[in-house]
Amino acid sequence: MTTVDKAAIVWSIGIVVIAVAISIYNPSLQQASDEIVVNSPVLKNDIFFTLQGDDSVGRINGETFDAGPKMTYISSSSDGELILATSSASDTVFAFDNDGNNLASIKVGKTPKGVKIHPFEHIAFVANENSGSISVMDTQTFQVTKEIPVGTIPHNLIFSPNGNTAYVTLQGEDAVAVIDVNSLLVTDSISVEKLPHNLDISPDGKYLFTANIGTSDVAVIDLNTKEIIKRISVSTGHHGIDVSPDGKRVYVSGIGSNLVNVIDVKTLKLIKTIPVGDGPHGLRTSLDNSKLYVGVTGTNEIVIIDTQNLMIQENIPVGNVPFWIASPGNY
Repeated sequence: MTTVDKAAIVWSIGIVVIAVAISIYNPSLQQASDEIVVNSPVLKNDIFFTLQGDDSVGRINGETFDAGPKMTYISSSSDGELILATSSASDTVFAFDNDGNNLASIKVGKTPKGVKIHPFEHIAFVANENSGSISVMDTQTFQVTKEIPVGTIPHNLIFSPNGNTAYVTLQGEDAVAVIDVNSLLVTDSISVEKLPHNLDISPDGKYLFTANIGTSDVAVIDLNTKEIIKRISVSTGHHGIDVSPDGKRVYVSGIGSNLVNVIDVKTLKLIKTIPVGDGPHGLRTSLDNSKLYVGVTGTNEIVIIDTQNLMIQENIPVGNVPFWIASPGNY
């Protein structure tokens, strides 16, 4: 072996040692490793849903968790370790851990519908239709810490990607209320006709999409100007809506039809409708964007759609009336 060869070997070993040392002592690399461990439930595509006809919460693996009457909406923390679901008939939010243990039953306002766990803070918002308010809940103590008056018939909500703002559909006012999360005050209102129901936001925070019962369309709101820049006709509602985590598509259900509508975000055009069975409502894309899960209330199934070819991959029988879906990591 030549002197040059020996030097090359020593140099290579030195590089490896340095790389190992960096991976051990560099906090950012260590944090990335920790994130993989923390988010392991997400990698399983762990999907949860409300079963409105069974007064329970279901899981894609077949488990069910007893809850309360008329289970409506559901939200998951990013790691799937906390599940919150609203019982609209008992004015209660049920909290579960990833194993289905009931952590708490929290009284909120009248007729709670939408619920969302904040992406970063230990809080959740609950939309109370007949109280005209948002209940702010501490997700560590499971106590309601504040009621925010927002307007007539608040139905559902979404947080902005940075967590600073919440947007709430007001079905009784044909509007979206804007809440500053730091001050917990309503700071603005965006006019949206007619009967805005469910909503979602693009991952870059540029667009807000509202699905509107009265017009059977999706309003695309530019959040810089707070103006509607386009309306896209979809099937008959009321509707569920989901922006895929990669921000490329908007999926919209219509419980008054048998279709899932697929919208391309780049062109803001409807590119396909997919028959899934009567009464699709809740729908969520998996975190890796490969699957779309649809709760079909008329057939009591979760339909899984391959998002590459936009074809049905599997029909999973579940309990009665799978209404809304939570996919950890996809808010």
